[in-house]
Amino acid sequence: MRIKRTNPRSGITRRTRLIAVSTGLVAAAAIAIPSANAAPTPATFSAAELNSASGAVLKADVPGTAWAVDSKSGRVLLTVDSTVSQAEIAKIKEQAGDKAGALTIKRTPGTFNKLIQGGDAIYASSWRCSLGFNVRTSSGAEYFVT
Repeated sequence: MRIKRTNPRSGITRRTRLIAVSTGLVAAAAIAIPSANAAPTPATFSAAELNSASGAVLKADVPGTAWAVDSKSGRVLLTVDSTVSQAEIAKIKEQAGDKAGALTIKRTPGTFNKLIQGGDAIYASSWRCSLGFNVRTSSGAEYFVT
């Protein structure tokens, strides 16, 4: 008497299993590889390093610059106007030395000028405040922030 298999293992079944296994391996690799090849996170700088980079910008004494320490992003945000040359930007980076990586430099059109400067007294009928900085709207109207 001959027993016949009810679930034959033909070439088609083996190929299907091979395809399923290889598809699973490819899917697992697709999930694992992007995290391994992800771009490195930008360097983080301590508060002391950010203050050092900010001080270097001040010491470089390049007109047409404005900067602030952004502790949330861990960067010194440096805005330069159209009067600042690439050589002057290089001077700032050189002054910052190994902290130059903490600088995020953005060029803005136009030129900076002081109408009144930070710390100047602002008076109204019943109050006194000090100026923070000057601002201008997109239409060109000039204001200040206290």
